[in-house]
Amino acid sequence: MVLQLSETEVEDFVKKVDFEKADGLVPVVVQDASNDKVLMQAFMNEEALRLTLKSGKMHYWSRSRGRIWLKGEESGHHSLLQNAIIDCDNDAILFKVQQIGAVCHTGQETCFYKPVIAEEKRAVDAKIVERIFEVIMDRIRNPTEKSYVSKLTAKGEDAVLQKIDEETVELILATKDNRPKEIVHEAADILFHVLVLFAQKGFKLRGIFEELEHRHQVKTKFTK
Repeated sequence: MVLQLSETEVEDFVKKVDFEKADGLVPVVVQDASNDKVLMQAFMNEEALRLTLKSGKMHYWSRSRGRIWLKGEESGHHSLLQNAIIDCDNDAILFKVQQIGAVCHTGQETCFYKPVIAEEKRAVDAKIVERIFEVIMDRIRNPTEKSYVSKLTAKGEDAVLQKIDEETVELILATKDNRPKEIVHEAADILFHVLVLFAQKGFKLRGIFEELEHRHQVKTKFTK
């Protein structure tokens, strides 16, 4: 879930940060909460920090433009706040976010994509489900005309249920016809629309994980 603090919590956090060392600014590092990848580095003043903690979306101070800017204000590629961590000297902050779209203006997933030594590309894992769920919730909270999720959920719960039904039938047909690529595609469609349903009803994604964990514990309890 997106982290949004109360006015009191915001002020308590801001008071802990030392803005004096860098003339009213603090350097901030932004990390992807889904895979721990460092996404970008920027600066904040007190107001940008307050806006970030209150809204749950990353705001920064642009030294070149001389103003506060909301990440994604033009591209729609917002950074949704998950946590904020002050360093040992209270003069830098690490933010963990769920990133919508590419974070870098070049279109790259991260602004740090020029290593001295080439690194292996990290394989996609189950954490992508959490990232997609955060995006879905944002599209419901902040609907846009271009968003499929916004349009679908605006039609109501029955429309979402109908899509789950349609995709399930298509998965069955693809399986019966032994079409591997279509099987994967339709299974992904079902999972996506289940996530939409959960977000629409205000359910927490971890509810599914907890239920699976419970079933696993029950089934393996007496096995050796």
